[in-house]
Amino acid sequence: MRRYAMFAAGMLMVGAGAYLIFANPHFLPLWFVWLAGPFLWYVGVAVSIGGLAAALFLGPAKEAPGAEEQEEVPVLRFRKLAKRQPAGVLREIPAMGGFIL
Repeated sequence: MRRYAMFAAGMLMVGAGAYLIFANPHFLPLWFVWLAGPFLWYVGVAVSIGGLAAALFLGPAKEAPGAEEQEEVPVLRFRKLAKRQPAGVLREIPAMGGFIL
């Protein structure tokens, strides 16, 4: 259920917004119903779509962070090899850098 928690929260927001818009409860002030109802409705739709997309297209979340050993990425330490680092490591021109200059 954790994978679809954001989707469920969005659907809950849509339901609360629909209740405020269509039921128009008399125990709440009208200005609150008019502001909170559409806000919950539209934001809930966006959160639902985002939560469903995240659940479908992103990989499954890890059960417990730190439970598995993480692979170490080897990093070259240039300062141990030479006093000066190579120029490509210090500055790098991005692919579209010519247009910025």
